[in-house]
Amino acid sequence: MRGRLLLLGAVVALAGAVVGCGGGGGSSAAAPTTGAAIYRANCATCHGATGQGFVGPRLAGVVAGRYPNVDDQIAVVTNGKGAMPAWGSRLSAAQIRTVVEYTRTKLGT
Repeated sequence: MRGRLLLLGAVVALAGAVVGCGGGGGSSAAAPTTGAAIYRANCATCHGATGQGFVGPRLAGVVAGRYPNVDDQIAVVTNGKGAMPAWGSRLSAAQIRTVVEYTRTKLGT
């Protein structure tokens, strides 16, 4: 019985995290402008605070290798892919480029 309750708790926590992915776009606060701030507000819920991965895959130290052409990574962030939501309607092209550059160069350092 205890094992089932622990499993149920884990499933509920994971479901809450999945629902939280894509959040951060509906606040009335000023839009973040730095790569770190954009990442914290929009990406960390799924990819982890340091890019270590959680619901979404690890980004820190691997995303540039996964997407050697920066424009390919920008396209994924803009249009979405698989479980990754599209951010093109929630973030400007400049914000997307800024956060992508951040994930490629400074995330997890």
